[in-house]
Amino acid sequence: MSLLSTDEKQRIEQAVALAERRTAGELVVVVAERSSDYAAFRAGLAAALTVALAIEAVHFDIAPWLVLLLQLPTGAACYAVLGHRAWVRWFVPKAVREQAVAERALSVFLESGVTETRDRSGVLVFLSEAERRAVILADKGINARVAPEEWQTDIETLVRAIRQRDAARGLLAVVERIGGILADSFPARPDDDNELPNAVREL
Repeated sequence: MSLLSTDEKQRIEQAVALAERRTAGELVVVVAERSSDYAAFRAGLAAALTVALAIEAVHFDIAPWLVLLLQLPTGAACYAVLGHRAWVRWFVPKAVREQAVAERALSVFLESGVTETRDRSGVLVFLSEAERRAVILADKGINARVAPEEWQTDIETLVRAIRQRDAARGLLAVVERIGGILADSFPARPDDDNELPNAVREL
């Protein structure tokens, strides 16, 4: 199930367009189901569980051939279950999740053309649903006028909204607030063009 409904995505797109009318800045909203598949971590945990199974099997004097027969499907099942987004926050350490979200956000920042606007005035608003994390990255034209710490309030708003299962409300509030900040620090110019798509991008 998508984090945002079709109607919510349209409302956010309209909010981005409205915000950009007042600024030379460009807002890009990206929502990801997760920031990583955590394959290495899942494989390691699945392997540990299969080893534990083998130890228990020896303890109960189960035939070795049966242990080997059970290990592969057990490991595969554990790997698959741990890949479900609902389990990410339970089994993946916080530091690993935070690093994955930060790396994915930076990758999206570069891939989405946020660094390619005329005035280097792009801002990425990135949400990662499974990890319940948000990142806001601004290009150097914005960073020259707005301190990166300014976005912390917006990040907290987004994280709270994701936890309350109301990401759209958080995004609408953040887009409006960022639009106001950019209107003051990076006002619109007569020859401004809409350089980046306003629609929400889903990953």
